[in-house]
Amino acid sequence: MEKATDTLSSVKNGMRILRLFSVETSELGVTEMAQRLGLHKTTVHRLATLLEKEGFLEQNKKTRKYRLGLSILHLSGVVDLHTEIFQDAVPILESLMKEANEAVHLSVLEDDRIVYLYKIECPHPVRLLSHIGRSNPCTCTSSGKVILAFSPKSIVESILRRGLPKYGPNSVIDQNEFIRQLAAIRQQGYAVCIDELHEGATSIAAPIRDYSGEVVAAVSIVGPNQRITQANILRLVQLACQAARDISLLLGYYE
Repeated sequence: MEKATDTLSSVKNGMRILRLFSVETSELGVTEMAQRLGLHKTTVHRLATLLEKEGFLEQNKKTRKYRLGLSILHLSGVVDLHTEIFQDAVPILESLMKEANEAVHLSVLEDDRIVYLYKIECPHPVRLLSHIGRSNPCTCTSSGKVILAFSPKSIVESILRRGLPKYGPNSVIDQNEFIRQLAAIRQQGYAVCIDELHEGATSIAAPIRDYSGEVVAAVSIVGPNQRITQANILRLVQLACQAARDISLLLGYYE
């Protein structure tokens, strides 16, 4: 009989397989998945077969590679319901983009990743690795940090146990420093990340609260360092914080 710990490990690895797929990576073979996850090919093949049986993966008969299956569409209905909660926020995001003249995101925390629900592109976009549905590590993004700053201690500790990844040159990999930064963000009410996810990029995020006062999402402004400078960063912080307050009002939050 399979132990509970083995079952949990299989579920976790199954989710890790599904997270490998993206707009840029629509198909993957067993060997590729095993290499990316650091798992044995036999383990990946077994899990991929189970996921295919349940409809979460399907195999391309020509390439023998796997891609996301139709069962994902059923789950997307749940995601659509989730995003509907923020649907009325779109005009606020569009207004923020016009005032900031930079790309704007609305993001939520999912496990240890930041997932982008909305993105409003600016008139002069730069190639930043973000689009609707994409996820990035929460510890290297202003959105992730601002949500974590107001999250329960248990959630932060769980993420720290996995280690802090190094992406951009300023990614924080020291846990004590990271905890200090979260405390400062909690006090000031916003987060600024410079060269943490990508070199040459700055992001500014503010927390969005629901009717209970819980931080459930973040609004962020993202752009190149050449445009987001010390001369205008305070103004952009104020714009992000005001937009976050306006969206929070839509969710029933009153200070």
